[in-house]
Amino acid sequence: MGDVGKAVRRRERRRLCCLDQTLTAPIQIQERIQQHRLAVMVLARRSARKAIEAKLKGQGVRVSFVPPCEIMTLTNDYLAKHRAFFVVEAKQAIATRRGFKRWRLPDCVNVKINAQTEKQPISTTSSTTSVVQKLGAK
Repeated sequence: MGDVGKAVRRRERRRLCCLDQTLTAPIQIQERIQQHRLAVMVLARRSARKAIEAKLKGQGVRVSFVPPCEIMTLTNDYLAKHRAFFVVEAKQAIATRRGFKRWRLPDCVNVKINAQTEKQPISTTSSTTSVVQKLGAK
């Protein structure tokens, strides 16, 4: 009976240890949210840059001859125009791809993150699909 009791206590300690490692402090939760937002914007910028490079290649321009500052300027303008589309795409990539698991929001965070700004009210009937469809319709 002593061995069984030790095993149970050992399992309980491991369970408590794992619970301690979860995000319980508000500072840790805020850090994870900040990391998630940063990852979303990095992926959105990267996708916009690839779109600009593809557009330049389609025009017959060699991307290696275009100065990086000009590509970045074009990327910033393109991202400003199509920000919602790229943000939704980046969030979907983070949520579904295994390689981006570390930048997902923890399950304990009850935050609604969407493509809208914080000043706009969150509509209960809108979805990310409708945002993408609206962008495609323009």
